[in-house]
Amino acid sequence: MTLEEALGLVEDRPRAVGGPERTGLAEETVRSSFAVPADDPFLAGHYPGFPLVPGFSLVQYVYELAASAGAPRDHPVVVRKARFLSPVRPGGEMVVEARIERTADGVRAVAAVRADDRPAAEITLHYPRETNDPQETP
Repeated sequence: MTLEEALGLVEDRPRAVGGPERTGLAEETVRSSFAVPADDPFLAGHYPGFPLVPGFSLVQYVYELAASAGAPRDHPVVVRKARFLSPVRPGGEMVVEARIERTADGVRAVAAVRADDRPAAEITLHYPRETNDPQETP
């Protein structure tokens, strides 16, 4: 599968249902729970006879949750941390909880992913502050 094909599938894949639950004031915490469907196209070939949700998908779920809380969709994002703690199988309950921090250098999403009530991943995304000067890099 080419990168372009994979990105096309991301656009078509199911989103977390029910929207995020929001709490907090200065730092916002958002949470969503859902099950990864057995027919998710990213499961094909990952791995035959023993399907596992790819790490790319876990990062994508965090990205989608952060976007639902106002993180910019049309701005580059940097994966600062992606630590995968245990395998995630389709069909079980997955919970993604992210602390959204808005700072002078941009937006940061610090997330914990749980699958079937056990830690599955720790993911931190950073959306650097946009600049008007093309010579200045965040």
